[in-house]
Amino acid sequence: MKNPLIPEDSPFLAHDTRKSRWAIPYHSECLNARLEVLLTQNQKFIKGKKILDIGSHMGTFAYAALQSGADFIEGIDSEEKMITLGKNLFQEMDVAKESYCMQVCDALQYLESIEEKSFDTVLCLGMLYYTTEPYRLLQLMLRAAKETVILDTFTAGYAAIQGKDAPQVYKTTNDETLKLPILLTALTQPDKKDYTLPHTFEYKNKNLGMITLPSEELLEIWFQSLGADYRKLDWSAYETRPCTYHDLLTPDQKKSSHWADVYTSNVRVSYVLKK
Repeated sequence: MKNPLIPEDSPFLAHDTRKSRWAIPYHSECLNARLEVLLTQNQKFIKGKKILDIGSHMGTFAYAALQSGADFIEGIDSEEKMITLGKNLFQEMDVAKESYCMQVCDALQYLESIEEKSFDTVLCLGMLYYTTEPYRLLQLMLRAAKETVILDTFTAGYAAIQGKDAPQVYKTTNDETLKLPILLTALTQPDKKDYTLPHTFEYKNKNLGMITLPSEELLEIWFQSLGADYRKLDWSAYETRPCTYHDLLTPDQKKSSHWADVYTSNVRVSYVLKK
């Protein structure tokens, strides 16, 4: 990719522990392809705009948005060490202090506390499934956005392929089921390599968290019920093969998969939403 927003030698990639995971790895190829589809192809919602990045992690997408011409970006995340790392990286990259703000807070509480249309654009790139109230989060993001919400999220198909419980889920899940307007909740290990999921709890002597996964059909019903126009983003430029969630069930299948397979299979989807 010519002139990537995040080059291979970027400190953001050097500090990211997620580059080798099978689903949405944070290596240069995948990251910059995602930046192309999510930000560059939606430049009119980025350049010169005031942006909120929900679940900003260390600020990789926030930095890329500024590189794409955003006027100001606010990043929020529940993990204090990720916000601290992000601030350090922005200083290291000599980002103008007046162009950004990063703070530790709960997304729902923050969105409830701000005025309507406080931001031109709201980014939610890989965070919706970490809340137990995804519909409420969508509602509040649309309230906060003057122009648009850019959403990138896993769907119910992810419940059939992620974690040790996937085989049990798969027994009661099929292609027809995943076309229904359903919401699946899956248990997950809350302690990731460099962050811990909020709202963890003890279950059967294990510390666990939950991910909440609406089907694509349900997502689009939610958008309509909230009065939002929506456009599904196209990942076909990066597709390497026909793929469904059946091709991503086993550890060997995951290991040999291409990062774009999660989009090709609709296990992960992206949208631009406008009120």
